[in-house]
Amino acid sequence: MNITNVRQQRGEMIAHKQNQIHRINDTTYKVNSQSSDKQYDVISTEHGWVCSCPDHKYRRVCCKHIHAVEISRKMREAVQEAAPKTIIPQVDLDKCKFCDSVNIIKKGIKKTKRGDMQQFGCKDCGKRFTHNLGFEGKHATPEQITMAVDLVFSGLSTRKTATALKGMNIKVTYQTVLNWADEYANLMDKFMDDIKPQVGEKWRTDEIYLKIKGERKYLFAMLDSETRFWLAKMVAVHKGNDDVAPMFDKAKNMAGKVPAQLTSDGAANFAHAHKKQYAAKNFLHKESEHARHIHMTGDMNNNQMESFNGATIRHREKVTRGLKKEDSAILTGLQLYHNYIRPHLGLDGKTPAEVAGIDIEGDNKILTMIRAATKSNVG
Repeated sequence: MNITNVRQQRGEMIAHKQNQIHRINDTTYKVNSQSSDKQYDVISTEHGWVCSCPDHKYRRVCCKHIHAVEISRKMREAVQEAAPKTIIPQVDLDKCKFCDSVNIIKKGIKKTKRGDMQQFGCKDCGKRFTHNLGFEGKHATPEQITMAVDLVFSGLSTRKTATALKGMNIKVTYQTVLNWADEYANLMDKFMDDIKPQVGEKWRTDEIYLKIKGERKYLFAMLDSETRFWLAKMVAVHKGNDDVAPMFDKAKNMAGKVPAQLTSDGAANFAHAHKKQYAAKNFLHKESEHARHIHMTGDMNNNQMESFNGATIRHREKVTRGLKKEDSAILTGLQLYHNYIRPHLGLDGKTPAEVAGIDIEGDNKILTMIRAATKSNVG
């Protein structure tokens, strides 16, 4: 038999065994040796996959470990494609916003401060409405409001956002922008909270310090390694002493399961929360391993969280110059933006939600979520 085919067959055997391939991130894997207790690093480079095993190192061939990783990736992609998806559709403005009937007629013009608005009437449910779903009583258009909310959640301060809108002849104060961000972050968060993402089996948690009301606090976050979906968050006063079990419980409820492995630093509160929330209650329940890891700069086991903390959290805190309250909608908006709006290079240009089986229709995803959330409340 051709030696290349032998390597492929052995790689396939490794890929189909449990706990042989350990995914660090989308470009870095550790594969167990089949003849010793060693692990080999399989890493994606601009020149292709490389492995630290002697077969690849000295013969420069595609070894069984690289074959195993490639097969494992294809298997994972197939599972993701086959998994049922949750679709958040755009609200059809040709239907009644109360009963979805298409049997609607025009019912005169409604005078508003921002201009005339067409009113409609539904012949089936008898209700009268305007197509301003989610933005009733606002003096700006849905497009203007969602643009402002997007700018704030993507990293622009409320003052700079108000200035940017003024340059487009949209005159609002920074307080109005903050009110929009607060209102719609809470609306979207409540709606999306009931939709379960299809996350992986390996999660990681970490903390980063923030200034809230001028005082040093810590933002704790729980992230799925596979999809990079931000599952839960909480703010605490102390780094290693405060009870973080509520965040662990929130992540468990959001995902509908516990992880097979959780990676954190060596803080005692992480160990306590893992034991309280994720430890198996009896032999029938799923075991969850807690990997207590000491952070080191450049450590590939923690680079996902370092990137998350720097790009997602620290960048946002700089422009706000300190948050004003612990339950700030800015933090909620950050989580929404990270999960549902911002494409990630490490996810091939997809959002964590898309990788986790949640598709939000339309180019303006914030508008889609706001209208869907409002419609669900109306219904």
